Amino acid sequence: MNELGPALSDKPVSAPAVKRRRPALRVLGTSVTQLPAIKAAAEEDLGLELELITLDGTEAQRRGALHPESFDVYDQWFHDIDLIWPTGSIQYIDINRIHRWDEINALPKTGRLKPEFSRARGGDPAKRLFVQLDGSLGDMASERISMVPTVHNADSFAVIGAEAESVTSWAALLDPAWSGRVVLQADAAIGSLDMLLALEARGELQTRDLGDLTLEEIDSLIAKLRAYREKGHFKRFWSDEDEAIEAMMEEGPIIGSLWWSGVTRLRSMGKEVSMVTPQEGYRGWFGGLALSVHVDKWLKDAAYDYLNWWLEGRPGAIMARCGAYMANPDAVRPYLDDAEWDFWYEGKPAAEDIRGQDGSVIFSRGSRREGGSYQQRMSRVAVWDAVMNEHNYLVRRWDHSLDGQG
Repeated sequence: MNELGPALSDKPVSAPAVKRRRPALRVLGTSVTQLPAIKAAAEEDLGLELELITLDGTEAQRRGALHPESFDVYDQWFHDIDLIWPTGSIQYIDINRIHRWDEINALPKTGRLKPEFSRARGGDPAKRLFVQLDGSLGDMASERISMVPTVHNADSFAVIGAEAESVTSWAALLDPAWSGRVVLQADAAIGSLDMLLALEARGELQTRDLGDLTLEEIDSLIAKLRAYREKGHFKRFWSDEDEAIEAMMEEGPIIGSLWWSGVTRLRSMGKEVSMVTPQEGYRGWFGGLALSVHVDKWLKDAAYDYLNWWLEGRPGAIMARCGAYMANPDAVRPYLDDAEWDFWYEGKPAAEDIRGQDGSVIFSRGSRREGGSYQQRMSRVAVWDAVMNEHNYLVRRWDHSLDGQG
């Protein structure tokens, strides 16, 4: 030290260490699972930042197939994998890194909850779960899978302004008594099945395999769809759940395609809506999580953390309050109180008011979920959402018909 201050050093001065921020984990999916409550819980439990990319089913499917660099985790439906896997945009998942793999029940692994149950038609999740030796997907067990099975449900259609108990068949969707008050899903892979189940129930169209139509059967389906549309039978076609909610909130009795998450949202808004228990059985769907082919290094570890988190129970409880089931229900039970578990999974009358994931009362004490218990409902799936062999032809004809182009 001198009178001019500290002596200057000729050694280079090091810049202070800069803490590099980890990138957000980008999750591509739909509004069914891309919930604020899910995002908040995952970030809290995992210490990760999530970027949720929420699109309608068709747009999410398109991005998943064509732009794997734009996302890290694909959160979608199992039947989509028939389109996504062949593009090479998804990499396999090692089940040895899935901590609760053994807790996942038999439904996504074998296509049925119990061996004595028959397998439903259509996009049975087991048929595209395991990666086979030749790189294709099938139901022969291996240590590599296409997706981690997560949320699923048995869906039908909703009724507003009438007693759902009096509606017992898919045929009601095409009943002239409901003309002008019917809403239908615009997604060809799902809406076509609702239409087919209704046509089959009315005896208007019989197919060799409801989940895999021939070209001639697709033409017959589209001719029927066009005829009903031209008569003004349909009130609206919807592409995402927000549009379905908007349609169902309009005045007057309404009937039509709806997911259970839509039911809980409508009931939280004070709308009396009921789901039908069709005598022909349900349309089933199964969701899961997949990895983009571009995910590696730290992001890959983070993605596996996110996949594992979905099986830890907390997200399953959030989804239960939206009406959906989880692939490993036992992990969910500690996160639901007894009344919630009995209502959602056991099909028992509500011992107390049942609240949705936003905290609002959606079912009053004494109410019962339609269709009964988890096992009863999922064992009565008539057909799974599917991507048919002639999917591209179906989509072209279906979309043109909805646009009024025949």
